[in-house]
Amino acid sequence: MVVSVKELDGIELGSEFSCMCGVRHAVRLSEILVARLLEDFEGVLQIGVGGDRPVLLVTGPKTRNILGERVARLLEAQGYSVVIREVAKCDLASCAELETVARECKLALAVGGGSVIDACKLASHNAGVPFISMPTTISHDGVASPIASVFIGGGRRASIVATPPVKVVFITEVVRSSPPRHLSAGCGDILAKNTSLMDWLLGAELKGEYFCDTTFEVVRSALREVLAYIEDSRREIERLFYAAVRCGLAMGLVSSSRPCSGAEHLFSHYIDLLSDGVGMHGEQVGIGAILMAKRYEDVEAPHAGRLEVGSDGLRNYLERAGAPTRLRQIRVATETALRALLEGAHLRPERYTILHHAPLTRSSAAELLRVTGVSG
Repeated sequence: MVVSVKELDGIELGSEFSCMCGVRHAVRLSEILVARLLEDFEGVLQIGVGGDRPVLLVTGPKTRNILGERVARLLEAQGYSVVIREVAKCDLASCAELETVARECKLALAVGGGSVIDACKLASHNAGVPFISMPTTISHDGVASPIASVFIGGGRRASIVATPPVKVVFITEVVRSSPPRHLSAGCGDILAKNTSLMDWLLGAELKGEYFCDTTFEVVRSALREVLAYIEDSRREIERLFYAAVRCGLAMGLVSSSRPCSGAEHLFSHYIDLLSDGVGMHGEQVGIGAILMAKRYEDVEAPHAGRLEVGSDGLRNYLERAGAPTRLRQIRVATETALRALLEGAHLRPERYTILHHAPLTRSSAAELLRVTGVSG
């Protein structure tokens, strides 16, 4: 059976609405399709294209065998012409190559993990064609977002605003069977909204940043969904999926990663810049969120917001999700983490966070790593 969802948190998918924040929001995501098996979609995966132009199916070297080829056969059986392209990394060159192909297609379909989805997202955006997201795992919150994380050279990533998918297709058994580490990292990325939301409130209060209560509540709903998922021993994988979709929906409402990316992400991005360790994005921001939550507990922040989960509670949830809470678990050197805490804020000086509000000294950063157990 295929479940079609066209409303989430009271927001009609595919709609436009005037918000109390003063902005008229456009919801690009029009439908969420959920089924247990790919075979459940036989005869019903209508992707809304016709004519002579083919569908571009973007997948990865591993996910092509896991799901990509099977999806291509399913579409061809329904009369669609399919062009398959593989990407191993989301960088500017890969996105440019995909864009060239996408310009000759009616629609792009991403079947894979984060790199595949981000590459397809940016390429289809630049080519001016819609895309559908079909994740094979939930390792971060990008499955339905308008943000593509792209390698731009020199070990640096850039978060580029693109167009979110028109549909997200979720196959329960495919994602459930993905590597446990990936799903734990997905929990880490969404648990990190615990501090990104605080930073957004802080920026609104002290710097007059644009703020939207509707968007804030969508992200908080995602955070609570993941807390419930972990509380329930991670039995209902759909909870993690819907949490990730909510984060993407929120970013799409404001065309920015701001609600979902704060100081904990700056910490992670700086680690990426130094190319240290073996941590996945969600693992690094999860550890970063422990640090930033503790910083909020130690520093008086002049706004009415409060942490949904304290630093100790956050560490507990990460551990229960199977995610790392210590640097040594992802082989990141203490010196790297110190530099990330001291210099990470410089990566986004315009995005006010707790690291901008209460800058650390080397000694206080070392103490923060110690008291949280992150450097233990």
